Amino acid sequence: MSRFLSIILLFLSIGIVAKSQNITPMSISYFNSSAYNGKVKIKQDAKLKNFVETSVGLNKKRNGFYGYRVKIYAENHPNARSQANTVRTGFRQDGEKAYLNFIEPNFEVLVGDFTNRFDAVKLLKKINTKYPDAYVVKTIVSYPNH
Repeated sequence: MSRFLSIILLFLSIGIVAKSQNITPMSISYFNSSAYNGKVKIKQDAKLKNFVETSVGLNKKRNGFYGYRVKIYAENHPNARSQANTVRTGFRQDGEKAYLNFIEPNFEVLVGDFTNRFDAVKLLKKINTKYPDAYVVKTIVSYPNH
């Protein structure tokens, strides 16, 4: 009989504990849709904000950001400037811009403004037959025009 009584008490105590754990989601303000009026609050460390502002400032100062271009010409001889200009004006590929740079001692022609290397490699593969010595370089690229 005591065994039967202890089993009944066990079931009753489990029921009481289970009943006391009943929490409805609406009783917690976090789950209430009108608690924040549909707005998201973002808390961030001041160091992170400072880092982002510094990064944006540096990108504006250098007039671009790090990306990739394809170098199609790099020479240094007496006619290198005029030849580089000819290559730059002669380059026509899917609206990609061509840039003439002088990085001592070479005149260079770089094409494209890519944020990732994969897109630069796609262009390299397209123009590889006309410019077999072309290769991808990491450089500062211009901001996209929207």
